[in-house]
Amino acid sequence: MKSRLSLILALCLVCMPGKAQSRIVDEFQPVCDSLAVLAKERFGNKGEKLKLWKAVKRGSKYDLYFSRELADWPWKEEDQKWFRTKLNELYPARYKAYKGGAIFCRNTPFEDLLTPLAGNSGKAPGYKYAPRKNEPAYMVRQQGARQWKRGLSGRNIALWQSHGRYYNEKEDQWMWQRAPIHRTIEDLYTQSYVIPFLIPMLENAGAYVMTPRERDTNPYEIICDNDPAFGRDTVSADFGGLPLRAEGKYSETGKWSDAGEGFADIKAIYTRGDNPFRMGSSRTARCTPSVKASATAVWSADVPARGEYAVYVSYRSTPNSSRNAVYTVNHLGGKSHFCVNQRMGGGGWIYLGSFEFAPGKGAQVVLDNSTPQGYSYEKNSVVSADAVKIGGGIGKIARGRDSVDVKNWTCSGLPAYLEGAMYWMQWAGIDYDTVINQWDRDYTRDYASRGAWVNEMKDNRSVPFDLSLALHSDAGLSPDDSIVGTLAIYSLLSNGSRKFSDGRDRMAGRLLADYVQTQVTDDLRAEFDSEWSRRDIRDRSYSESRTPDLPALLLELLSHQNLADMKYGHDPAFKFSASRAIYKGILKFLSSWYGVPYSVQPLPVKDFSAMMTGPGKVQLSWNGTEDPLEPTAKPEGYIVYTRVDDGAFDAGIFVSGTSLEFNLESGKLYSWKVEAYNEGGRSFPSETLSAGFAPSPRGKVLVVNNFTRLAAPAWFDTPYYAGFDAQLDGGVPYIKDISYCGDNYEMRRAKDWISDYAPGFGASGTELAGLIIAGNNFDFPAVHGRALMDCGWTFCSCSASAFDGDGDYDVVDLVCGKQVSTLRGNGRRPAQFQVFSSKLRESLKKAADRGCCLIVSGSRIATDAWDSVFPIADTAIVADGVSFSEYQKAAREFVSDVLGYKWVSSRAGMDGMIHEKKGFGRYSLKYSFVTEANPEKYCVENCDGIKPAGNADRPLLYFSNRLPAAILHDAGGYKAASFAFPLESISDAESLRELMGSTLETLISR
Repeated sequence: MKSRLSLILALCLVCMPGKAQSRIVDEFQPVCDSLAVLAKERFGNKGEKLKLWKAVKRGSKYDLYFSRELADWPWKEEDQKWFRTKLNELYPARYKAYKGGAIFCRNTPFEDLLTPLAGNSGKAPGYKYAPRKNEPAYMVRQQGARQWKRGLSGRNIALWQSHGRYYNEKEDQWMWQRAPIHRTIEDLYTQSYVIPFLIPMLENAGAYVMTPRERDTNPYEIICDNDPAFGRDTVSADFGGLPLRAEGKYSETGKWSDAGEGFADIKAIYTRGDNPFRMGSSRTARCTPSVKASATAVWSADVPARGEYAVYVSYRSTPNSSRNAVYTVNHLGGKSHFCVNQRMGGGGWIYLGSFEFAPGKGAQVVLDNSTPQGYSYEKNSVVSADAVKIGGGIGKIARGRDSVDVKNWTCSGLPAYLEGAMYWMQWAGIDYDTVINQWDRDYTRDYASRGAWVNEMKDNRSVPFDLSLALHSDAGLSPDDSIVGTLAIYSLLSNGSRKFSDGRDRMAGRLLADYVQTQVTDDLRAEFDSEWSRRDIRDRSYSESRTPDLPALLLELLSHQNLADMKYGHDPAFKFSASRAIYKGILKFLSSWYGVPYSVQPLPVKDFSAMMTGPGKVQLSWNGTEDPLEPTAKPEGYIVYTRVDDGAFDAGIFVSGTSLEFNLESGKLYSWKVEAYNEGGRSFPSETLSAGFAPSPRGKVLVVNNFTRLAAPAWFDTPYYAGFDAQLDGGVPYIKDISYCGDNYEMRRAKDWISDYAPGFGASGTELAGLIIAGNNFDFPAVHGRALMDCGWTFCSCSASAFDGDGDYDVVDLVCGKQVSTLRGNGRRPAQFQVFSSKLRESLKKAADRGCCLIVSGSRIATDAWDSVFPIADTAIVADGVSFSEYQKAAREFVSDVLGYKWVSSRAGMDGMIHEKKGFGRYSLKYSFVTEANPEKYCVENCDGIKPAGNADRPLLYFSNRLPAAILHDAGGYKAASFAFPLESISDAESLRELMGSTLETLISR
C-alpha cells in the first residue's frame, strides 16, 4: 500500500508539477529551517533563510534544488557528508523512500561548492577547477631585488578600498558616500588598511598592486612632461586651501622621435570626457643591445617639502615596446632601478614605488634605451617616454550641474586619495565615455566602474591581473552590540555564464572568498577575540565581484557602524593582523589556484639592540619572531638598513645571522632598522634604533625604547551611553592615521539613524576629514639621541625587551611616550603595554644599584601604577600574566622607591605648557609640547600630575594647574629625573636639547 501511494505521489509530480512542487517545497521548509540551525552551530555563521527551490524525481530518487543560501556556508568534503546525513535524518516521512538523490544549490551541484582546506603547511591543496599552472608575469621589477619564489613575485593584483568623496548631482555638491560614524567614514576607514598595511604586505611578497584610487596621501604633486603644462603663472596658486600641481622639467639625450599621442597637463581642472592622456604627445627611442645606453629621457622636479612621494611613470604601449625598459629613480636614499614591461599598461600612470625626497636634493627619474644585464635584447624594440608624476596631489576633476557653462564647476578641494575611484581613473587615462560614463550618476559610476577598470586594464592594456579584491566595512549593525564580523561576497554568474572569457571557471571566486574570509576570522579569533563573527560567504550579483573577468572578491571586513567592531577596528595592531590575514588568504588562494607551494612572509623582528662594543663600534642584534599561526613564516635571513644623520635609509644589506657590527664616524648620528625575510617575502620593519659617538664625550647614555604602544582611542561603554573618549586618550596610530574625520558627538545608544547628516549613535564630525594624524613612528631614540649628542654625550639604544640593566653607561634614558595599560576591543585578551613590566622594573633597579642615573619620560608614568585609562578590571590579566591589581601594586612600589614620585592626577598638562616655577610669573613658561592632532608629531592629550614620594625628592617643572610635571629623586648612589610628559613631544628641537642638557647636568652633579 505504501509503495502504491508513493507511485501516485510521483505521478502527481509529473502530471501537476506546479501544485506538486509547491506542496513539496512547503513540506521541506521545516527541514530547511532545521538544517540552517544545524549549519549555524557547525560553522558559526547564521546564513540567510534556506529554502527548497524545487525537487526533481530522477529514477527512484529526488534531486533537491535548494535556494542560493545553501552556498552561504564554507562547505568542505567532510561537511558535505555531514549535510547528507542530517538531511536524510530530517527527510519528511512521506518522501523517505525517495531520499539519496543529488543536491543542488540552485543549478549548481553541491559538490561544486566544496573548497579544499587551505591549512598552513605551505603545500598547495588540489582544486578541481584550478587551471593549468600559470607562469608569473612581471609588469614592474626592481633590478637587483630578490624574487620571492614561494611568495607573490610575478603576480598582479587589482585592489581598492571601497568608497570616496563624490559629486552628488541632486545636491550639487561634493559629499561622502557613507555617514560619519565612530570617528570615521567608510570612504576613509578602509584606506587605513589598504594603504599602510595590505598593499605593502602584498608588495613585500613580490606582488605588483594596481588600484583605481590614488594611493599617495601626500597633497603635493609635480608633473614632469615633454609637453608644456597649463599656465605657468597659476601652478603655484592655492586651490581649495591646497597647492595646485607644480611643473617639473623634461630633457633628452641621444636620438628620440615623436611617438604619437600621449599625456599633457594642459588644463588646471578637467571636466567630464576630458582625457589628459589624449591631449599631448609621447617620445620613443630604439633600444640598444648593449648595457650602455645611447639615449636617455630625464624628468626632474623640485619637491616643495621633505617627505615620501609616490612616483608614477607613463608611456605608450606598442607591439614592439620593450619588455625591460630601464628606469632609475634618484632619491634621498640613493638610486633605485626598475625594469618596466612597456607592452603592458600604456596610456596611464604606472606606479614604480614611494621614495623620500627633500627640497633641493634632486628628485629625478631617468629612462634609458639600454638592455639591462641579464635580459635578452629584442630586435627592433623601442622604449617610450611620456610623463612622470611625483606625489598624490589634490582633486583636479570638476563637476557641476550646468552642462554648458563649466566655469562654476568645482573640484572636491581635498587630496586626491580621498576621492572616489572614477576621478582617479579619469586622471589616469581611463576613457570616460566608454568605461566610466555607462551609468546615470557619479555615485553609481564610482562603484560600477571599478570592475570595468579591471577589465579595461586586463583586456585593452594587457595587464595580467591574477585577481581583484574590494575592501569594504559596511557589514551592518548588531542590536545587542555584539561583533558583526566579516562577510565575503563573490559572483558565480556573470551575464548568465559560469565561465571567464578565457574558459576558466568562475568558482574561483568562491575559493578566493572562502580562503580570505577563513583566514581573517581564524586569525582574528586567535589574536583578538574568540567570538569574532564569521558571516556568510555569499554568491550575490554585486558589481565589484561580478564584473571583473577574473577571480574577484568583495570583502566586508567588519562594520564601521558598530561600536563592538570598532573597539577593535581603530586599533592599528588589529588592522595589521586583519590585513596580514587578507594577504595570507590571497597567497593561499593563488597557491591552490595555480598549484604552487607558498611561504608566508615573516613577522617583524624583536629584542632589537644597538649597543657599543668599543671605541666607534656598535653591535646590532635582534631575534626573529616565530609566528604561532604560520609555520612557513619562519625567518631565513635579515635585511639591515642604515641612515646617517638626517638622510634617508639606504637599500639595505642582507645578512644570515642575527647580529652585525658597524664602525661609526664620530659626530654622526646613525640609525638602523631590520626586516626579516624568507622565500615568501619580507616582513614589516623593526623599530628604529640609533647610536652616535660625540667627539669629546662627557659620558655615555643608553636610550631604552619602551614606547611600543599602538592603540584605539579610549572608550566607555554603558547601556545608555557609549563611545570613544579621545580627550582622555586619542589612541596611538601606527606611523600615521588617515581614517579620522572628527570626534564622535552622539553618545546615546538609543539614537537612531535619520540620514547621513544625522546618523544617530556614534555620529561624528567631518570637519577634520583628510587630517593625517601622526602616531608612533618607532623612531624616537634618534630624537633623544640627537639632543644627547648636541649636549656632548655619546649614546646607543635598545628596545625595552632587550634591556637587561647591564652595561657601562652613566645614564639610562627610558622613552615611555604614551605607553599605558591598554584593553584591546572587548577585553578578551590580556591588557597590554604596561609602562613598568616586571622585567623592566628588574632591569632598571639593576642599573640603579650599580650607580647608573635614570631619566624616565612619558605621559602615563604614574597613571599606569595608580589609575587606568581603559576600563580594566582589577582581576583582568595583563601581559606579565598577573592580575592588573597585582601589577599596579608592584609598579607603585617600584615608582615610589626607585623613581621617587607618586600619582596625583591623570588630567594634567592639557594645554601643553611646562613652567619653571610654581608661581607662574611673567617669564615662568619654559617649554611646550604637542597636545593637538597633527601630521608631524603624535599628540599628548593628557599627562599625569605627580608629586614627590619622599623628602629626598623635589619638583623640577610644573604644569599649568600647578601640579609637578617632573620630579628629581636623589637616592644617594644614583639620581632619577622623571618627566610626566614625553620628552620627544616637546615642540622644538632646541628646547629638547636645552632640557636634556640641564637634566644631565643635574643628574651627574654631586
